Amino acid sequence: MFFNFFRNRRRKRWLAARRPSLWEDWLQANVWQYRHLSANQQAKIQRFVCILLREKQWASGGGLQVTDEMRVTIAGQAALATLGFEKPYYFERLQTIIVYAGTFSSGQLSSGDLLLGELGQPTPDFDARTGESWQGGPIILSWDAVRRQGRHARLGRNVVLHEFAHHMDGLDGRTDGAPPLTDYEFEKKWYRVTEAEYERLLGFARRGEETLLDHYGATNQAEFFAVATECFFSQPHELALEHDELFAVLVRLFGQDPRDWLPRAFDANA
Repeated sequence: MFFNFFRNRRRKRWLAARRPSLWEDWLQANVWQYRHLSANQQAKIQRFVCILLREKQWASGGGLQVTDEMRVTIAGQAALATLGFEKPYYFERLQTIIVYAGTFSSGQLSSGDLLLGELGQPTPDFDARTGESWQGGPIILSWDAVRRQGRHARLGRNVVLHEFAHHMDGLDGRTDGAPPLTDYEFEKKWYRVTEAEYERLLGFARRGEETLLDHYGATNQAEFFAVATECFFSQPHELALEHDELFAVLVRLFGQDPRDWLPRAFDANA
C-alpha cells in the first residue's frame, strides 16, 4: 500500500513536468502509427513514455550507448498495446530493457530459463536475433530492427510489440500463447480460436505457402500470439479480413480496434 502511494505520487510529479519537444519528433518519425492517432491517444502515448523512461532500467547491449531517442521510440511502440486498457498500465513487472545496435546471439541459457524471441537473419555460426523476452527477466531488442520497423509500415513487423506480447503472455507464470484471462467464457473462446489458427498457420508453413501471419508464428503457440499481436497493430484491416475470429479475440484482449484509427490505405513512407 505504501509502495503504491509513493509510486503514484512520483508518477504524478513526472507527468506534470514539461516534456522535451524532441519526443514528439521522435515519435512522429519512429512510430509510424503515432501520426494516425487522435490527440487524446497521442497524449496517452506521451504519458506512457514518460513513465517507462524513468521506471525501467535501460541497459546497453554490446557497448551501445542507449540514447533518449531509443528509449522514447521503444516505449512509444510498446504503448500502442495499452491504448485500449481502462486503467493506465506500465508493464510493472518488467524491470530491464536491454538495447543492442543490431542483431545479437541468444548466448547460453541457464537451466530452467525460458527465452522467447524473434529471429533476424542467421548466419552459419551466429544465432542472429532482433529481440528476446525472458520469463521473469528483461526484454532485449535490436535498435536497428526497432527503428527500421517503426519507420516503414509496409514491413508489417514490430519486434517491440512482439517481445512485449511475450512479456504479457508470461504474467501468469506460463508463456503459452495465452496472457492472463479472467473471463471464463472468453478464455474458452480464446483457446478455441487461437489453437485453430495456430494449426492453420502450421499447415501453411509446412507447405511453404505465403500467409499474412509470419511463419515464425508456427514455431509454437507463444510465438503465434506474439506474431498475431504484431499483425494486429500493423495490418489490422488485412488481419480482420483474413482471420476474423482471431481479430475479434485480439480486439477483446487489447480493448481496442486499430482499424478505428489506422486508415485502410495510406502512404507508408509519409
